[in-house]
Amino acid sequence: MTIYEISLPENTPNFEITTVIADENLRIRIRSLNNKTYMDLIVNNNVIFQGLRCDANVNMTECYKYKGVKGNLVFDTESAADIYYTGFGSDYKLYYIVN
Repeated sequence: MTIYEISLPENTPNFEITTVIADENLRIRIRSLNNKTYMDLIVNNNVIFQGLRCDANVNMTECYKYKGVKGNLVFDTESAADIYYTGFGSDYKLYYIVN
């Protein structure tokens, strides 16, 4: 298992990250609205999901494996609080885990 941390811009409510991990081109869009965070994930130009609410310590790609995504995308935190942009880079870290 290999764990990759995806750097998040601190205190930025809406942004897009493009990166390559394990031969997968990931495009991640983050939007914050009403104290919640939502994500779109595009892998190798295939939409995996759109508008998925981000929850702490939950594998966001588990039920999308049939779409060909290899890794597990997880916001890791010790806090039980909702994921929100004010904690990006400090309280909340985003990881892509490839088995």
